Amino acid sequence: MGGFAPQAPGLSAPTVLPPPTGARVERDLVYRTEDGRSLRLDIYRPPRAGTFPVVFLVNGDAPEEIIATAKDWGVFRSYGEHLAARGIVGVPFNHRSGVGGQFAAEQAAEVRAAVAFVRERAAQYEVDPMRIGLWVFSAGGPFGLAPLLQRRPDWLRCAAGFYTIWDLEPYRDQLRPPIDERIRRWSAITALDPDTPDLPPLLVARAGRDRPAILIGTDTFIHRARERGVDLVVLDHPDGQHGFDTRDDDERSREIIDETLTFFARHLEAGQ
Repeated sequence: MGGFAPQAPGLSAPTVLPPPTGARVERDLVYRTEDGRSLRLDIYRPPRAGTFPVVFLVNGDAPEEIIATAKDWGVFRSYGEHLAARGIVGVPFNHRSGVGGQFAAEQAAEVRAAVAFVRERAAQYEVDPMRIGLWVFSAGGPFGLAPLLQRRPDWLRCAAGFYTIWDLEPYRDQLRPPIDERIRRWSAITALDPDTPDLPPLLVARAGRDRPAILIGTDTFIHRARERGVDLVVLDHPDGQHGFDTRDDDERSREIIDETLTFFARHLEAGQ
């Protein structure tokens, strides 16, 4: 499925907004073991001790040989440091490949497992288990956002998506089989239905040079979210590529990263 790919060809590249240093980092914590494979996460804590909100960084999709170490990509190491500098714990984690969208249920379970692992050890990792945000990238939308927006857990305070798949309808011809219920289940846009009671504040970062299917779904999501009156921030990079935060070293990319960090700090009440 188009769009199920890593967000940058140079996986070691940091964010174009230079990341700070100083986070207290614990790496390679096993949060789940299945099929003989250990799934791992990293925890980036602010320099000082305290109790902090947490943001989980949900990467997109790619073949297993690429995605197996996604938490170690430069973009997620950067965001771990950026979040820690804002008084937020940052958690990038690995999940299995579901290229073609065939394993969305398994990947969604891994997202929940990563969150549960940290929440169950909240005191150990200096985390407030009720102040949690999601930062989802690329093809992470169907498994990282859709289930948690459609049935929002009480700990989810806010969510952001960078060049994210918000709606699978534009991918209908690529899904096998293209079942309507599957498209609804794994599309974040379904959460905008009138019977979904309580949506958190959302941020959409849109790359103007992204793939057509992503742009169509993003624009539809934005339109419907505004119609419904969702607390929505839209950050548009008219000339941005998919993965602009590592690929487009320009002022607009840096502004979007900074404004997104501010969005999380505000809604998660960082520093309080």
